[in-house]
Amino acid sequence: MIVPALRTRLGIILCILMGVICPRIAAAHGGGPGLDYDPCARYAGIDNYVHFSAYQPQYNRFAEYCGSLPRGGNTLLVFDLVGPELLYDPVEVEIVPEGGSPAISLPAKRYPTGVIDIETNLDPGHYDAFLTIGEAPTVYHVNFDLSVGSWWQPLIAPLIIASLILLGAIGYCIYQARALAGETRTSAPAALPSIKSA
Repeated sequence: MIVPALRTRLGIILCILMGVICPRIAAAHGGGPGLDYDPCARYAGIDNYVHFSAYQPQYNRFAEYCGSLPRGGNTLLVFDLVGPELLYDPVEVEIVPEGGSPAISLPAKRYPTGVIDIETNLDPGHYDAFLTIGEAPTVYHVNFDLSVGSWWQPLIAPLIIASLILLGAIGYCIYQARALAGETRTSAPAALPSIKSA
C-alpha cells in the first residue's frame, strides 16, 4: 500500500516527466522579446537586420532550419532583408564550404522584395554564408554559420536535461521507498511477552 504523501510526490514527479518527455507543439526557432534572442538574425546597421532560414522539403515539408540541417541534399536558403534601407542597397551573397572556395556566388544586386532565395544542393559539412550589403562608404558584412548533416545536434541539450530529470526522479523514488521501508520496520508492533502459567 502506498502512503498518500508518497502517492502525491510520485504523481508530481510523473507530471513533470510527462511535461518534459512528451511531444509538444513546436515553437518558433527564435522567440524572446527581441532580436538578440533570435539565433537566425543578424544586424545590418542600427535598425536593419537579415533573417536566415533553410528548408529541405524532400525530408520535411514543414521544418524550418537555421544553423544546422539534418542532411545534405537539395536545400532552399532564404535571406529576409528586414528594414527599409536594405531594399535599396545591393547585396552580394557567397556560400563558402569550410576551408574551400565559394560554392555559390551571387553578384551584388538589389532585392526590392526583400527576399533572397537560393536553391542549391549542399553536401554534408560546414558552410559560411557571407552577405555584403551596401556600397562604399556604408557597407555591412553579415555572416551565418551552417552545419549540414548534423541532425543529432539539436537533440543533445534536451536529451541531457531529460536524462538528468529522469535520474533525479529515480533517485528520489528509491530514497522514498527506502525511507518508507525503514518507517515500516520501526513502527511494527513489538511481540507481546508470553505469560507463563505457574
